[in-house]
Amino acid sequence: MQQARRKIATYRIATVACLFVVLLNTWIAGRAVATLFQAEHWLAHTLEVLTQTQATLFEVSSANNNVRAYMLTGDPQYSERFAKAQKGLEEDLDRLQADTSDSKTQQARIRTLRSRVAVRMEAMESVINLHRRVNGSTLDQSLVAPALNESPDGGISVRYALQQIENEERRLLDQRTRDASSARRNVIFSVISATVLDIVLLLLAFELMVRAQRSRLALADRAEVIAKLNADLQATNATLEERVQERTRELQVSNQELEAFSYSVSHDLRAPLRTIDGFSLALKEDFSEILNEEGQDYINRVRNGVQRMGSLIDALLQLSRVTRSEVQRERVDLSQLATNVFNELQAAEPDREVQWVAQPGVQVLADPRLIRIALENLIGNAWKFTSRTPSPRIEFGSSLRDEQTVYFIRDNGAGFDMYYVDRLFTAFQRLHGDRDFKGSGIGLATVSRIIRRHHGNISAESQVGLGATFYFSLGA
Repeated sequence: MQQARRKIATYRIATVACLFVVLLNTWIAGRAVATLFQAEHWLAHTLEVLTQTQATLFEVSSANNNVRAYMLTGDPQYSERFAKAQKGLEEDLDRLQADTSDSKTQQARIRTLRSRVAVRMEAMESVINLHRRVNGSTLDQSLVAPALNESPDGGISVRYALQQIENEERRLLDQRTRDASSARRNVIFSVISATVLDIVLLLLAFELMVRAQRSRLALADRAEVIAKLNADLQATNATLEERVQERTRELQVSNQELEAFSYSVSHDLRAPLRTIDGFSLALKEDFSEILNEEGQDYINRVRNGVQRMGSLIDALLQLSRVTRSEVQRERVDLSQLATNVFNELQAAEPDREVQWVAQPGVQVLADPRLIRIALENLIGNAWKFTSRTPSPRIEFGSSLRDEQTVYFIRDNGAGFDMYYVDRLFTAFQRLHGDRDFKGSGIGLATVSRIIRRHHGNISAESQVGLGATFYFSLGA
């Protein structure tokens, strides 16, 4: 995936670089074409000025020829043509001045030309006026010849002034012809370079497209392989899930059979146990006089063993009922329930003075019957293990641990070694001998099952001789 991302980034950079090069080539080619258009424009402009120069010269010659014709024939149409040529000449000069507005030198020469044309036209008009005054008489050619010369006042001639302008325009024509040729070469070079470069970029883009297509095909193949692996994995998971469900059902059936067997055995053992207890009691009461002290001790031991076995059977039956019964949750005042359990223990042994501290108002959602069995075992253990403490104290309350509400039963009794804490909630595992504190070893196992059935956890902390604290939580 990381390699594919690097390839995509490379393709993007290459695309941007290609676009930049194409835009740069387009700009260079456009600039060369614009330069060519400008050179062609100035070239055409110069040719137009030259044409206009020739037209001006033609108008001057036409005016001169019409004056001469008028002098020879006296025909008035020639004087009219002269006037027309004179007018056209003024228009040509205006147009010529407008066309050379970009050159100050040419503007100065045109002003000179305009003054020379004015002198020449004025001389020709004077000849025409003189011919009209003599009214058909022969004029002395020596008088009119100076007026018909190229330079009537002796200055530079109109032809010479036009030649100066024409020479300048021809110089510009040569220069602009060279500029236009250079611009054409630049355009041709730019177009050829851009074309070649575009072809190279197109080939590069085609190569990148081919590589990208190959990468997509490779990714598609990988995706197909991954999809197949996922399908196989889902099929395997489904098979495993079916096996787990099957094993769970088998385990539940086995547990139910085992619990039913334990319940049945425990229940069936009570009948012969009651028989042993009854006959041992009858033996003690009816034959105590003929039994010596050793015989009575044996009978007492038999009865103690029977009663202990009865307690164990009761504990096993209770553990079985806890496992088999359904959890019916409802709101329970845990503080009041714990206080009731403690009061019952106090009523059973009124001679003991135990300090009871309970946090009021602790409310929980739990099965009231099961949670009472759990409190009876926990508070009963605290009551039992504080029996040899000078100032016994038992405390109930709640607190927050790891952002979760936990409930605790704390005492200052005998405590236990934390090294054996893992054995604490296992059935028939006892951390104190029967001579020190009597018990079945099933009570905390029963509490642990009740808490697990409420989706909670139970733990304990203790120090030998400093008491113990049992924490438990109740899940939703």
